[in-house]
Amino acid sequence: MAASDLSAAPAVEVAAPPPVTVGLGWIAVMIALAGLNLRPLLTSLGVSLEAVRMDLGLSSTAAGLLAAVPTFCMGAVALVGGRLIGRLGSGQGLRVALLLVAAGCLGRWVGFSPTVMFAATLVGGLGIACGQVLIPVVIKQYFPARAALMMGLFTTAMNLGAALGAAATPALMDAAGGHWQLALGIWALPALVAALLWPVNLARPRGDNARALPWADARAWRMALFLGTGSIAYMSLLAWLVPFYVAQGHSQAQGAALLTVFTGAQIAAALLVPPLAGVWRDRRPAMAICLLLLMVGIAGLWWAPASGGAPWAVIAGIGLGGSFPLALTLPLDYAATPTEAGRLSALVQGLAMLMGALGPLLFGALRDGFGFAAAMLFLLSAVGVSFLLGLTFRPPPLHPAEEDSP
Repeated sequence: MAASDLSAAPAVEVAAPPPVTVGLGWIAVMIALAGLNLRPLLTSLGVSLEAVRMDLGLSSTAAGLLAAVPTFCMGAVALVGGRLIGRLGSGQGLRVALLLVAAGCLGRWVGFSPTVMFAATLVGGLGIACGQVLIPVVIKQYFPARAALMMGLFTTAMNLGAALGAAATPALMDAAGGHWQLALGIWALPALVAALLWPVNLARPRGDNARALPWADARAWRMALFLGTGSIAYMSLLAWLVPFYVAQGHSQAQGAALLTVFTGAQIAAALLVPPLAGVWRDRRPAMAICLLLLMVGIAGLWWAPASGGAPWAVIAGIGLGGSFPLALTLPLDYAATPTEAGRLSALVQGLAMLMGALGPLLFGALRDGFGFAAAMLFLLSAVGVSFLLGLTFRPPPLHPAEEDSP
C-alpha cells in the first residue's frame, strides 16, 4: 500500500534487552539508516520504468511483473518470517538483508538483459522483505517502552527513502546521459554503507511462532482483503504513475516530481491522521474519509491529467498515507494479546502484500490490452472494494487490559 507499507514480523518471544557493545542511540540511528535503504529500489524503478521497458523490449505486462517482484517477496517473507528470524537472528540477518538490497541495485547497474534485471530485482526484493521483517524485532528487543516512536521513525525513514529515490533518479539519469542503469545501480552504495555499519552482535530472539498463523480466521482474511485492495492501488501507482503521465505528454522529470509529491503527501498524512483518528475507537469514519480522498485523487489523475497532476497526487497521497496505518491497527484492535496481534498482523500483511504485488502486473496487462483508461478504472475499483470492506469493521469489545486503563 503506502510507501510505509511495513510487513509485520511474526510474534517472537524475546528476553529483556541484552547488553550490546554499541549504544541504543546508535541502534536507533541504524534503524533509520536501514529504513532509508528499503524503498529507493522500488521508486527508482517507478520513475524510469518506461525507459527500462523500451530499452529491454518488455511489454507493459512484463514491466508490471518486474515492478511487482519486490512486493511478492514482501508478502512471502512476512508469512515465513519466524523461520527467518530463528535462522539468522536480527543482527546478522539485517546485514544480510542490506547486502541483498545492495546486490540487487548493483545487478541493475549491469542489467542489460531482461533476465539480469528480473534476477537483480528479485535479490533486492528479498533484501527489502527481510529487512521489514527483522527491524520490528530489533525494536521489540531494544526499545520496548518506545516501540511506537521507533516504528514511526522507521516508517518515516522508509517514506523519505521512497521520496529520495523518486526525486533523485531523474537527475542521475540526466547526469549519466539518459542511461538508467547507473541511475538505478547507484543506490547500491548507501545500502552497502548501511550493511557495513549495521551492528551484527545483537541477541537472537527466542521462539518461533510462524506455524501458529491464524489461517482459519475468517476475519483475518477479510482484513487481508481490505489491506490488499488498498495495496494494489499503492503498488500500481508507485510503478505506473510516471509512465502514465509521460504518456500524456509530460516530461520524465515532471512525472518524477509528481511521484515525489505523491510520496511526500503520504508522509504528512501518516504522521497526522493516526493521532487524530485515535481519539475514537471506531476506525471506520477516518478510514472512509481517507479512502474517499484516495478515490478522488485517482479519478482526478485519470480524468484530468493535462490540468496538472500535483493537486490530485496530494489528495491521493493523503488518502493513502492516512488509510494505511489505520488498516495496520485493525489486527491490534481485535487481538487480545501481543502474541495474538503479532500472528494476526503477520498473516494479514503477508497476504495483503501478495495481493498488492498483483497490482502493477494487472495494470500493465490492462494497459497492453485496453489502454491506460481500463487500468485506471481497475485501480478505482480496487479502492472502492477497500472502502466497502472497511465499513464492516465494527469496534471490537474492550479487552480486560483496556477496561482497566484510565
